[in-house]
Amino acid sequence: MSNVRTERHYKLTLSDGSVYYGRTTLSGNKRYVNHRCNAKKGKHNKHIQEVYNKYGYDDWVWEWLGEETGDLEHHRKIEFGYVQVDPKAINLYNGRFASGENEYFKQKQQTIRDAHTPEEREEYNRKYREIYQKRKQKIV
Repeated sequence: MSNVRTERHYKLTLSDGSVYYGRTTLSGNKRYVNHRCNAKKGKHNKHIQEVYNKYGYDDWVWEWLGEETGDLEHHRKIEFGYVQVDPKAINLYNGRFASGENEYFKQKQQTIRDAHTPEEREEYNRKYREIYQKRKQKIV
């Protein structure tokens, strides 16, 4: 296994009963706080954002499902398993990316990249690097 790491898998049940599965290396409830902050800022994925806009996040339920050590593909398969057995799962791409069937995802990402000029992509990357550096400084 390459790039072995320990990740915690979680389940986020939203106010409308839909479920989002994820994983994180963050400690404590930092990932949950990130989900709430992104929704508050209007920057979450479409479904989670719509639920937040309609109901808020007071009824969201956060559950830790377990901690696993393995490579990226190992973690993707675990997440894929959760998504596939839960009919209320709203994860994007229905777990296709998590399952390793990522040709669809790669093609979609390439389409997005092709829609922007090199200057637009560089501006996005510059902003992302700035945000990353600020977060890194807060952690240190």
